[in-house]
Amino acid sequence: MTALQPAGVGVDAYTGRMATSRKTPAGPSSAGNTADLPSAQMKKLVHKGLVMHFMLQLSIGEDADARLITRSMGRVHHRILYFAHFTPGITVSALLAVLGVKHQNIQPPLRQLVQEGYILTRASETDGRVKQLYCSRKGDKLLEFVSGPQRERIQRGYDSVTPADLDSYFKVMAAMLDVDRREWVRRLTELDDPSESV
Repeated sequence: MTALQPAGVGVDAYTGRMATSRKTPAGPSSAGNTADLPSAQMKKLVHKGLVMHFMLQLSIGEDADARLITRSMGRVHHRILYFAHFTPGITVSALLAVLGVKHQNIQPPLRQLVQEGYILTRASETDGRVKQLYCSRKGDKLLEFVSGPQRERIQRGYDSVTPADLDSYFKVMAAMLDVDRREWVRRLTELDDPSESV
């Protein structure tokens, strides 16, 4: 999730903390748009962004893995819970589409979540053949348990910057998303309390 830093914000290579700088860079970088940076400098920034995204994805995944393993579960279980909670009533086909996986990839973990009472399935009112997924209260609690360390990591990052820095960070992430993914962001952020249930 880490993005290229907005103008005036840097990351300490050792602590990973972001710090604002009042200095105005010399040359083309003083322009208001990073597109005006020299190509060699932009290439380095893009590389740094990719490295930071990759390493942060590993760290965030590991945060959840440590708790998932205590329930004999993996990342697919977490993703199913996540979408069933934040988009209650999501169909299996929509879940497959957003995750970019085939049905056989989610069948075993979905079956386990249903059998253990974490996920509720209901037939669609408009088409009884379509299965919709919801988190039970038990599922909500599991999602919060698994996501807790991830939230703490993100909170630490937010606490190290200003609200303006954070706004710029969100803008950069949104700009990198394809239109369909931006729509998913809108849908997923409509409900922001994992303790809520259907």
